[in-house]
Amino acid sequence: MSPSVTVIGGVQVDVVIVPVGELPPQGQTLLVDEMSMRVGGAAANAALAFAETAATVRLMGCVGDDHLGNWLIEVLGELGLGGELHVVTGGPTGLTVACEAPERDRTFLTYLGVNAGWDLSMIPADAGSSESLLVCDYFLAPALRGAPTRELLAGARERGGRTYFDTAWDPADWPEATRRELLDLLPHVDVFLPNEAEAEAASGEHGSPERAARALQAASGGWVVVKLGARGCFAAGPETVEIVDSTGAGDAFNAGLIAALAEGGSWPEALQAATGLASQIIARPSGGRHRAAPGARSGH
Repeated sequence: MSPSVTVIGGVQVDVVIVPVGELPPQGQTLLVDEMSMRVGGAAANAALAFAETAATVRLMGCVGDDHLGNWLIEVLGELGLGGELHVVTGGPTGLTVACEAPERDRTFLTYLGVNAGWDLSMIPADAGSSESLLVCDYFLAPALRGAPTRELLAGARERGGRTYFDTAWDPADWPEATRRELLDLLPHVDVFLPNEAEAEAASGEHGSPERAARALQAASGGWVVVKLGARGCFAAGPETVEIVDSTGAGDAFNAGLIAALAEGGSWPEALQAATGLASQIIARPSGGRHRAAPGARSGH
């Protein structure tokens, strides 16, 4: 049976214009080379990606009954994803203008539309019944902030599901009240998924995504995975190894990495094997801590 995932969050239209290095001065016009319109919003983007995997995915979001909303339902419906979108009669669908350029990171101008009033009553009662629940675009659904999101996350856990949370950037620039609000939600989150800027802003640990991840992990108790763009990611999880003797931990890591690569393992597999071997060894007492694998032999 394929894994089941429910995604709750933003569903909107994205208009992407390229290149936009900066906005023109007031009263002036900037010509761009490209424009595209596509399905957008963090929840829709994630659901479309899930559709390319073996997972069974449910998408829950909010659109208006206008031309853009009808277009979103039609496009998503072709992939079996439009059936659980809540349609607000007489309301406008949300839209984001994404400005991109090769020399700079993207910036976004977002109109919430009906997302501004999307609340818990518009989400199916069995939203948390999947094996995994991803809640995203937290700040773009103001009526779901705080207690409603906590109810969604806690309900999924009570049913035995795993919870994932991706807030995206806070347009209000992370005031202290918002940071406290987030820290109140994290104990209900199994995997928190911020990017580097979000992790540092939420934790108050600036200049170090590793420190930011560990601070957020301490508040959560679960995993925190900080996305670092081209540099990959940094994951901080709960401590599961009781360290008895840490001497030689780095040497054990080296051995595990080299052995896994020599056996043809990929880099992710080799790094996992190296960490696993080092974790096993530092959990053993000093005396007799090394155990030869079955069939192992020296080179002489």
